[in-house]
Amino acid sequence: MKIYSCCGNDSIAKKYNCAVCGKSEFEEKEVSDDGTVYSFTKIHIAPAEFAHIAPYNVVLIDLDEANAKVTSRMEEDVAIGDKVTLDRIEDGAYIYKKAS
Repeated sequence: MKIYSCCGNDSIAKKYNCAVCGKSEFEEKEVSDDGTVYSFTKIHIAPAEFAHIAPYNVVLIDLDEANAKVTSRMEEDVAIGDKVTLDRIEDGAYIYKKAS
């Protein structure tokens, strides 16, 4: 996974300016897709465009090799603290699965 770093703050989204220091220079780094479930919520009644995949989990993943979190979707049940890895990117959404 590609991240962007400035003044010790990492982000998965490329930004124009750092939210902390205001600089516009970022270092691009490749980091592992692995992480830990930080928080999640299970969606039972989804918006019309996602109704066909409900129920699903919207999960906040704390990346192992970066000072960043990524919002993702998981189809399987999860718990806070579960180790996960990126399965695929689908229509711009990060889809994670439990690490084996």
